Amino acid sequence: MRNETKRTQGNIRVFLATFALCGVVSGLAIVAPQSATAASANLKANQVSGQCSKLGATSVSATSGTTLTCAAFTNLGSLKGSNVQYRWSSLYTDKNVVHTLVNNSLIAYDRTFSSKAEQQMYEGMITSDLEFGAFINLLVTMSKNSFPGFAELISKDKTLRDVVTPWATQLANARSLPSQTFNQTGEGFLLALATGSTTVNQDAFDALFAKSESLRAYADTVDHDYWVNFSNPTQAQITQRFTFIDSLLSLSDSDAKAAYLAKIQLNAKKIYPSFVAALDNGQTIDQVMAPWVAHFADQLELYRGAINPIQERTLIQVAMTPPASMVAFDAIIAHDPRWATTSKAKAASSGNTSF
Repeated sequence: MRNETKRTQGNIRVFLATFALCGVVSGLAIVAPQSATAASANLKANQVSGQCSKLGATSVSATSGTTLTCAAFTNLGSLKGSNVQYRWSSLYTDKNVVHTLVNNSLIAYDRTFSSKAEQQMYEGMITSDLEFGAFINLLVTMSKNSFPGFAELISKDKTLRDVVTPWATQLANARSLPSQTFNQTGEGFLLALATGSTTVNQDAFDALFAKSESLRAYADTVDHDYWVNFSNPTQAQITQRFTFIDSLLSLSDSDAKAAYLAKIQLNAKKIYPSFVAALDNGQTIDQVMAPWVAHFADQLELYRGAINPIQERTLIQVAMTPPASMVAFDAIIAHDPRWATTSKAKAASSGNTSF
């Protein structure tokens, strides 16, 4: 991204055409802050009005009755090769109005300035509706370049938010999640959808969703094998997991699975440091802990197949810090409330040996 500043003669004030202006793309922030939900309605860039010849001259619009001023105009939407023209325009006299317009525009097109000072500098340059229209044109062009899948749908009258929201809502419904979570979880999915070379349609969405579901199913298996899944996940944990899965959707199926597996293996090594060597040799936590799980089930007289290790605090503690022997493990198991109901415990309490 590079500056393409158009210098003009004299003291003509023009809005600088620079890709660095709003060069920070945060992805597709689908749901904006509540205060800006109606922002799109006020972002329509004004049509370029008729030309004028004397900078600063005024005229009353025959249609609206508002006072127009002859101001400089540069069509920044084209980004380069723009020629400064004089056009009739309404001027902005309230800095707060300009600040609100710019903030709403950035939200609607999912852009940010690199600093508050930079934003204030550019806000100071927006003195007319023509310059604001040029600002919108620039955001439109940048959005089309960044998200080619939505390029045909994005315009001055249909913002990036307008285009993306229906797909984000569909994604939220498909995952049975509240739509406000998609400031995070929808980002990778919608970004993968939007950066495709063809215009987004229902078939493209369905194909990508099927890929995400396939990867999620694989993730479920990996999480189970390495004992890192959540037994009763919170909304935040569900969101975090989808965020990572969605971030892999731009990869091939094999690369996405390999990336997920690598991350979970690394997490498992941090959670269960005693088994790092075994993990490096290709074993899973489920395989390493199989003898411990079997002994745990036998001692508590439980059906092995019904045990979900991640829900058993005793097994998790043992995996994190293994006891020195099975005898030490038996002492730990004896603290489990279910131990008292076993035949061995009842026999021991009655003085009889249980076989």
